Amino acid sequence: MNKVLVIGGPTAIGKSDFAVECALRFNGEIINGDSQQVYRELSIGNAKISLDERRGVPHHLLDVVPYSENYDVARFQRECREAIHDISSRGKLPIVCGGTGHYLKAALYDYDFPEERLSIDDPAELNNDQLHAQLMAQDPQSASAIHPNNRKRVLRALAMAHSGITKSERLATQKGHPIVDLKVIVLDTERRVVADRIAQRVEKMIQNGLEEEVRRYFSDPKAQSYHSFLGIGYKEFKGYLSGQATLEEVKEALIVHTRQYARRQLTWFRHQFDATWIDIQDPQAKSLAYTAIENWLKENA
Repeated sequence: MNKVLVIGGPTAIGKSDFAVECALRFNGEIINGDSQQVYRELSIGNAKISLDERRGVPHHLLDVVPYSENYDVARFQRECREAIHDISSRGKLPIVCGGTGHYLKAALYDYDFPEERLSIDDPAELNNDQLHAQLMAQDPQSASAIHPNNRKRVLRALAMAHSGITKSERLATQKGHPIVDLKVIVLDTERRVVADRIAQRVEKMIQNGLEEEVRRYFSDPKAQSYHSFLGIGYKEFKGYLSGQATLEEVKEALIVHTRQYARRQLTWFRHQFDATWIDIQDPQAKSLAYTAIENWLKENA
């Protein structure tokens, strides 16, 4: 069974930098585990790690599709597993780094994704409440667990339902066993520090030209139906692009939504993985994490 190191935690906590350090220390290569960082053109709003910050470490599933192409969890599962096999076959350690929880679980556990097809001619013509109402009619259990404004998850659950097996039915039959030898490290710290980091990141995004990036790719209303626009960092600009919101209002929405997402990420990691948690403010935390990883790598070696 291949060994796979997972670096998780809330957004803006420093996962990418820590993953690079682990890759350099343990002869690893990194697999992106963020659902939005697969899009080539969109770097500022998705806070991608730069070439310099990668420090020569190979990164997989980063910048792999154009922003106009839909990329889903089933494709990530397939391509992440292929990357794990490739990296392991070359004697290196696969390190999956990211905070998109259901992507990580899909790739690393025994979940199956039959072919799915959304039976709506033009979902962009339907607002969030209309789509959610359709899901409620076809899979009320899943609909009750997904907020109407989470358009991406609603569309995915609808696609499952339209393919003949609802999301709730699939979850009921899946055992949820890992298919690899996992070691999960979750970075965390005080909520106040995470909130400050998020605010600083949003400010940096604005300074680095996020508004221009959004205008370049999403000024056309049709482009606002792309999956890439539905992620935090871009969808907040919808009102701004139509002249109904100011840049300051967008900035505040970005901070609020990112903080909410960070809380959801931490809750997910607490309930889904048996992990080693480290406080990034603890001077000894990284040393403890490295020791835990070294001990794990020696097991069944």
